[in-house]
Amino acid sequence: MASLYKKPVVKTDPKTGKKIRGKSTKWWGRFRDALGTEKRVPLAKDKSAAQSMLNELVRKVELEKAGRLDPFEAHAKRPLSEHVNEFAASLRDKGTGARHIKDVTAKIQRTVAECGFLVVSDLSAARVQTYLADLRRGGLSAQTSNHYLRALKQFSRWLVRDRRIADDPLAYLTMVNVQLDRRHDRRALSSDEFARLVQAAQAGNAIESIPGPDRAMMYVLSAWTGYRKGEIGSLTRRSLRLNDNPPTAIVAAAYSKRKRQDAQVLHPDVVTRLKEWLDTK
Repeated sequence: MASLYKKPVVKTDPKTGKKIRGKSTKWWGRFRDALGTEKRVPLAKDKSAAQSMLNELVRKVELEKAGRLDPFEAHAKRPLSEHVNEFAASLRDKGTGARHIKDVTAKIQRTVAECGFLVVSDLSAARVQTYLADLRRGGLSAQTSNHYLRALKQFSRWLVRDRRIADDPLAYLTMVNVQLDRRHDRRALSSDEFARLVQAAQAGNAIESIPGPDRAMMYVLSAWTGYRKGEIGSLTRRSLRLNDNPPTAIVAAAYSKRKRQDAQVLHPDVVTRLKEWLDTK
């Protein structure tokens, strides 16, 4: 049987220093949980408020016994910012790159703040849709808008998978058509354009602390291997197996976009150029 009581306490009289026995200022509740274990918890100073809190605890025990306790209740009360931080932690645990995590969480945090979402139940597809439309009207490209939505949908799917909410509130939102808002169409450089790029780098000044000849070598290596900036930046002398048959450049799994060791065969002209460049180091 659940009951309220005042917990016995011992206080020290500030004037005399004597120990005085008394009662706690707060009411405490005594009840048994779903397993029959007695629980004693502090409640409130006001007796009626304490009784209401105790009744709620008893109600939850009865629901748990009946198998009807809401599994999402604890998550529903937590700040949405905590869920975002834990989502970022789950990405790190999966081995997602730090740069990608930072980019995704920044988009989620900005949207959460601008839309005024405080808890998971605040997540609203209509509000997100309006917010992204406002950003596009303010000059945001359709492609960047899709990047925002992709990050948000990844977060909302994670909330469902991790049993934090029952349903995905952003499930029906779809990407906008980027073909209707082309800003910068990408295309491959022609052979002549690429040759002039390498020549300009070779003769140019340092950019982002990278000397011109080093940039030229990076461009050549990128063109022949398809490696991205971060992958090329991870390469060391040991990564370049220039005397193997065939010669290769190897990116470790930690730096590869595909999260696995990636080896690319090098063209003889690239090998010759790499050896000449390495001799200057």
